[in-house]
Amino acid sequence: MRPQLTSHFTMPTFAGVAFWLLLIVGGLLTSCSYGPLLPTSEAELVGNWEWTQTITANHSTLTPTNTGHRMSIRFDRRGRARFYQDDVLVSAANFKVTRNGLRLLGTERYTITYHGYQRRQIYSLTGSQLQLQDVTSQPANHRFRRTNAPIITSSVHLMQ
Repeated sequence: MRPQLTSHFTMPTFAGVAFWLLLIVGGLLTSCSYGPLLPTSEAELVGNWEWTQTITANHSTLTPTNTGHRMSIRFDRRGRARFYQDDVLVSAANFKVTRNGLRLLGTERYTITYHGYQRRQIYSLTGSQLQLQDVTSQPANHRFRRTNAPIITSSVHLMQ
């Protein structure tokens, strides 16, 4: 006697088809990216930020006008921060953003950790304004504004 297959074995179930379809589509989507994607909190930082002022622990206010220096930070999509003073690159570090606190209670804060420098800053972002607060024994609040201006990384100018 020849065994007969029931419909259970001949026709795949909807759940089985949906599982394999999601697995294949998910695999295709994750394999098609061109580079590592930053979490939303880090992606918000990407761009050029020009320093506007710092308020130190003893309540002194420093600005580009009273210090005679312009400073900026460039955060890129690869998780790298570059620090400039007067349009000259002075240092760079990989960075990572972590979330502290609970979103539901409104106490959510983000911390940037710069690898290799053992330095951390709490940040808040409102529109085109970035505020960085040092997490050290001598805290200071630094304010930056987003700028689209290119950052000069060399004093060499090419002539055509």
